[in-house]
Formats: sequence, structure tokens, C-alpha cells
Amino acid sequence: MLHRCTFLLALCFFKGGGSISTSCKTLGCGGRDNTCSCTTSCWSFSSCCDDYGTVCPEQSPTIQLGDVNMLITTDLHSWIEGRTHESLLNASLAHVVSALDHLRKAADVEKRDVFFFDNGDINDGTGLSATAPDHVEFLAPVMQSARYDALNLGNHELYQRNGHGIVEGPACPVVGLNESGYIASWQGRYLTSNVVWSSTQQPIGNRYAVVEGKFGTKLLVFGFLYNMEDHCDAVSVLDVEQTLASKWFIESLKAHRTLCDGVVVLAHMDFRDALVDKIWAAVRQGMGPSKPIQILAGHSHIRGYRRLDSHASVFEAGCKLDTVGFLSYSFEANGLRIDHSNITGNVQQLAGAVNRSVSNLSTAAGARTAHAINTARGRAGSDQFLGCASQRYRLLGPLDNNSLWTLYMNQVLPGALLDTPSSQIAIIGDGTLSYDIFPGPVNVDDVYKASPFANFWLKLESIPGSDVAKLLSELIYPTKYDLPPYFITGAPVPSSSYDLVFCEYDTEAIVGRLSKILGRRLEARLYKPLLNTSSVLNKWFEGQPCASQELLV
Repeated sequence: MLHRCTFLLALCFFKGGGSISTSCKTLGCGGRDNTCSCTTSCWSFSSCCDDYGTVCPEQSPTIQLGDVNMLITTDLHSWIEGRTHESLLNASLAHVVSALDHLRKAADVEKRDVFFFDNGDINDGTGLSATAPDHVEFLAPVMQSARYDALNLGNHELYQRNGHGIVEGPACPVVGLNESGYIASWQGRYLTSNVVWSSTQQPIGNRYAVVEGKFGTKLLVFGFLYNMEDHCDAVSVLDVEQTLASKWFIESLKAHRTLCDGVVVLAHMDFRDALVDKIWAAVRQGMGPSKPIQILAGHSHIRGYRRLDSHASVFEAGCKLDTVGFLSYSFEANGLRIDHSNITGNVQQLAGAVNRSVSNLSTAAGARTAHAINTARGRAGSDQFLGCASQRYRLLGPLDNNSLWTLYMNQVLPGALLDTPSSQIAIIGDGTLSYDIFPGPVNVDDVYKASPFANFWLKLESIPGSDVAKLLSELIYPTKYDLPPYFITGAPVPSSSYDLVFCEYDTEAIVGRLSKILGRRLEARLYKPLLNTSSVLNKWFEGQPCASQELLV
């Protein structure tokens, strides 16, 4: 049996919680003019409001073309098609490609080059990713259509997909990218300066590349990932500082010091990360005091910028296409002028930034990317109808009947996953869900946006309730986001025993801690291999019929 203290009473273990106002009319716009803090798809959990786009209208940024110009995407997480439930963020990658065309046309007049970069984490976020066995098969052709000058990889390309052999399937997304020919198709411009194949210790892509613009600008470009430890077996992530001290890196700087006009480092790490400063210092030492150095950051899903020295800066451009970054620099008598802009992922904002209207933004290249997106959606079954939501279920906010966490833990898992909810407890981490479910018809893509990672389930059998309680006391504690790090379907009674069900991503947190509590190493078993953290939500909505008025939404 389970204790009567329920999830709705803050899980017995979590004391706290708070409300988040849903209107910028109340909150105001100050401090919320970063779009990322006003959309639930990002990780900025405070002061969110649904009506930001109407209450706090943004002006299209004025783009300053410089001697060298860059358009940047990062942490797309398969959010490449424009958002149907958030009109503020309705731009797709096709719109970005069209904007790039217009930007380059304007730069052509002044004989200036514009480069296009992506900084990794292309997968894990929507049905375009989660419905593919390797999480990248449907996305890869879309990215190829976008004609990037250079690309980095992120941590999400490196997460284990087959549980170290527990389930059938590809080891991790980057293996799929390699086997499909995607990496090779970039002809040396898919960059992995510190990520290698574990079997050969050879770089997955190229360590660096020199990209040359139409008017002869040459940039030396590297691609770094933070010191990731929880990567798949197929790869090894080399320590960033050791890589900076390696012979090949030092010699690459020396060889290109006079041959390149600047250095760009695609760094999949927070723009505030101390490793950014380590990279900057190493490049500065090798390239001299006045070579332009631009570090393009990512991973933390925020907008950020800081100047590193008179000729260098670091810039992070949001996440999930909520932001398209633009940066330019120009040589002036007293140093280097650097301008940067955060363009909100909105069609009108993109069009305005390149001096176009919405009606004349699309280009032939953009249309090809739009076609690639539609093809990917068809392959993923994104528009397949499942059922209906009677209300909006929110990722953020109080743990009440409007909470997506409440729905998932109190209804979805007991109804679609657990066999005997009275003697089973499911535990999930706060990264399992990532977006709201909106009222009305729900399709496959809606479900995968809410629960994008499709992690498989594991089980530990017959764990004493008293030990489960000890585990939960370590896992569940107050945080600054007013949500606990872990959620449970019910609280244990100390005198009973339970089977614990959890996803493989949380294996170490749960099995590791519980093994220490019990004084012996536990081995989890695969549980219901045909279901995962995403498909249970899919299955549950299939049993939620629509009222006639909902079908008209």
C-alpha cells in the first residue's frame, strides 16, 4: 500500500512550492525582456508569463553589418518547425535560412562575408527527434538543407540510447549521424576538437577547419564540448584543458596565425563557464594580441554576452530557436568593434531584422528547408491525432490540477505504465518533462514536446519501504525553482515493500544511492521495453476522447 499523503501535498518530502504569475500585465516587462525567460520550453523558470509577446512587444533588432558577420543557432533540440502554440516563437529553420539569404545579399553589396554556424544539441526536444530510433535520422536531412558553414556537436548527440546494451538499438545519436553519412557530408566542417571515437581515439569529425567566405575572409574554426562525463560508450570526451595543451592544437594556431583573418570557437558550454576563459587564453597566446577571437557558447539555454578582451568576446544565443544570434566585428583605429543582436525566433522579427516584410521573406533556399521539415514531420508521424486535453497542463507553477507533473505522476504513469500502483512507486527526475500540454486536440508532436527524451524504464524489486523513504529524503528537497528535483507517484509506508520504477537516465542517482543505503550493489532490470518516458504519455492520451467543441479548436 501507499501512504495517503499524496503527490498533491508536495510529495510528503518536498516542502515549498510557489506560484508563477501568468500575465506580464501584472509582472511587467522589466527583467523579462529575455524571451527565454517567458517560454516554458527553456530553463529560465522564474517570472514567466504567457502574454509576453502581446504585452511586451519587441522591436526587430538593428543588424550592423561589419567586416565579418555571423548568424548563429544553438541548442535547437529539434525545435526547427515553428511553434503552433506560441505565436511569439513561430519562426522555423526555413525562415532563418531565408533571412540568411537576404543578409548575404545585403552584405554582397559591401563585399562582406556572412557565415552561418550551429553549436550542437540538434536532437531531443520534439517528435522529429524522439520518434527516430537514433533520435537524429529525421533531423539530419533538414540540417543538411540549411547550408551551415561549420557545426559543433553537443552533449545530447552523445547520450546513450541502448542502455549499454540493455535494449536493442543505436548506441547514441552521433553513431547514427556517422553511419548515415551526415558527418562526412559536411566535408570536414563538422567539428569535434575534443570528442573522439573510443575504439580508435580518432576525432568524430574534424578537429578544426578553415572556412572561407565569398569575398575571401578566412576563419579558423574549432568545435569544443564541455568536460562531459556521462557520454555513451562509443565516444570519449577529452579534457578541454589537456586538449588546449596538445601538440596538434598549438601547431594549428601557429600554422594559421598569419593565414586566417580570425578565429571562431564553437564551444558547447555556458558563456560564463571558466573553460571559455581557458579556451580564449590558449587561442590568444597562439594567435597574438590583436587577432579577432569569437567564442560562440551554448548548452545553458540562455542569452548571454561578455567581452573577453579588446579583440575577443563570447556570445550565447538562447535555445530551441527562441533566438537567432547575429554577431559582427569591424576593424577600427582603436581596436575591434563587436556588435551582437538577439533576434527572437519570430517571423516578423526575422523579416524586420533583414529589412523584409513577412510576405517577401521566403527564398528558394528557405523553401527547400521548409520542404525538408515537412518531409521529416511526415516520417515522424508528427500530426497523428491521439486524443484531447481538456485543459492546459503547465510544466511550471504550483503542483495542483493544472500541473503537468501532477497529471503525469497521478494519472499517466499509474494508468499507462504501472501494473499495481499500490505496490509500485515510479520516480522521475525534473528533466523528464519540458513543455506544456495545451487544451484541445493532442497529436504525436505535442506529446513528444512535453516529454521528449524517450528514456526506457528500469525496475528494482522488493525494496523495503523504510529504505525507499531514506532514498527519497536524499532525492527530494527544495530548490530555487519551487519544484523538487524528483517526483514520485506515491509515498512509501515503512513496513511495506515496493518495486521502484524509474528511467535509465536516473540510474546512478537511484541505484547508486539505494545501493549505499542497503550496503550492497543493486542491479536494475528492464521494465516494459515497449514503453518509454514519452510513449506512456502517448498511450494515455489515446484514451482521452474529445468533446465535439474540442475538435473544433
